[in-house]
Amino acid sequence: MKFLNAAILAPVALGIALITVPAFSAEVSAGSEGSGEASRAGRGGARIAERGSPIAPIDLDEQGVPRALELDRDKIERGFDTIIRHRDGTETEREASEGLKRMLGGGRTMRRGTDPSFAEGGTARQVFGADDRVQITDSSGYPFRTFGLLQGQDGDGGLFNCSATLIGPRTLLTAAHCLYNHETGWLDDFVFAPGLLSMQDAPHGVYDYETAYIFRGYIENYEGYYGSVVPWDIAVVILQYPVGNDLGWMGYGYDDNLGRFVANIIGYPGDMPSGTMWAVSCDVAPEAMQDMYFQYLCDTYPGSSGSSVYKYNAATDERVIYGVNVAESPSANTAVRINRMYFEWLGGLVE
Repeated sequence: MKFLNAAILAPVALGIALITVPAFSAEVSAGSEGSGEASRAGRGGARIAERGSPIAPIDLDEQGVPRALELDRDKIERGFDTIIRHRDGTETEREASEGLKRMLGGGRTMRRGTDPSFAEGGTARQVFGADDRVQITDSSGYPFRTFGLLQGQDGDGGLFNCSATLIGPRTLLTAAHCLYNHETGWLDDFVFAPGLLSMQDAPHGVYDYETAYIFRGYIENYEGYYGSVVPWDIAVVILQYPVGNDLGWMGYGYDDNLGRFVANIIGYPGDMPSGTMWAVSCDVAPEAMQDMYFQYLCDTYPGSSGSSVYKYNAATDERVIYGVNVAESPSANTAVRINRMYFEWLGGLVE
């Protein structure tokens, strides 16, 4: 395990005295192990292309994360409207829900164990210290079959890989920068390969997307560097087929008092053989927790973007996602934190 010292946080954690929310404490959505079976054949002719390039995490250089939300109230609310990309290429918008607006309106400021299944799923690389990632070579069991590779295509035909997690029968949780590039716009033709073990081995099939959702703030609040949009770097993709009914899905939640815990991350780092799944865990210190993100020294790499960051409770055998891996800096890696607002937003999208 790696401990994130408070001193390490200084270059990035500039503070986001952002928004205020009602005094909730914690809430968790229900996960599911599914039926444990799924057709090997992908629906709709979907396939994963071997030449895909891993999408790099956001670079939190010396500019760090700004106090971008210390703005007028109308702009804050607009930032939490949802932009929806449909498979036919059209784009629609949805205003922030009344629940989200209430949370933006008042209240108080938002502020261990390694998953034992890592040992069952496989065998033991810029990284912090010694590389302690473990390759998962068998994704037949839960939760491995809920994690997968998400591939999208840009307008020039370039293919890009990220990581994503099933959080509902048809619903994926990932990072917004896996779906949208500020220079080129939306990626498209997303396909998801749950439990992918290599580019030649998709044991649970490959599935087409139907719609993709990101926050307006991720697009409009970009100030020329990615740290300016970290708080909005979370996204949802809806698949055409409810593969989660077969494979299961992960629960997600928020905890206002989330302190020290062990972060578990499973994804598709691009420095490893293409399409291979890797797991890692590390400590998250209480002082690393911010209102809308937290930091850690888990070893990640381009391609790991969009991986869920989850906590395993040995007493209850429960796994709960509390963040999405999105960014890196010379001192630490960063996840967008699922807070009460994001819990509300996800709950309105899960299918």
